[in-house]
Amino acid sequence: MAQSRDRLIGRLAAVLASLHAVESGAARLCEAGRRMLDADGAALTIVSANRSRLVVATTDDLASELEDLQEVVGEGPSRDAFERNSLQVADFSTPEAGRWSLMHEHGQRLGFSGRVVAVPLRPDELPVGVLSAHRADTGFRVDPLTAEVLGVAIGTALLQDSRLGVQGDVFAEVWPDRARIHQATGMIISQVGVRPEDALALLRGHAFASNTTLLDVAQQVVERHINFRHFTIEGD
Repeated sequence: MAQSRDRLIGRLAAVLASLHAVESGAARLCEAGRRMLDADGAALTIVSANRSRLVVATTDDLASELEDLQEVVGEGPSRDAFERNSLQVADFSTPEAGRWSLMHEHGQRLGFSGRVVAVPLRPDELPVGVLSAHRADTGFRVDPLTAEVLGVAIGTALLQDSRLGVQGDVFAEVWPDRARIHQATGMIISQVGVRPEDALALLRGHAFASNTTLLDVAQQVVERHINFRHFTIEGD
């Protein structure tokens, strides 16, 4: 069953707050993605304008090996998630080759048997990277709403980390009202103790989940209709 919007955003806020001490933004986002997807491991990859790929964080050796393998064989769920801008699921629990035959063949040599999911990271319409996650479980599934909100939230946070060199301006759609966005992110930082880029990610994720604008959510936070501490909405 799909998680409710409120519960999903509340859980993401709690996860990001618990990782506040992790200095590396990429490592923090990668671990947050792993926990949200309830996976054994995860990897975070950014893709440049010329399609070069860079793995910026992994939570375990197998996640790194699976990403390296896709680079070597030139196929896999992470690559397709970016190119097709859609959630991809790969099952490596059976001997059949499936869609990604080369990755399947080489993956068997790694001793991996389970599933890999790949989520495009898209703060706007176009993706900037991919969050991939693996679990040694044939029942590994990802709720589409969870994947989409993570894609928006993590993608937004990546745009705020200048060290990663990801191009984009998350404020472009509301540039004249950016002061209100900054005020709202400041309030979220105070409410749940997350870092500034994570607060903005929560704003963007909530706007997406609610099918509304970033500015509208910021306005509701500033007017105290939304409180991320307990994630309450006035009138509920």
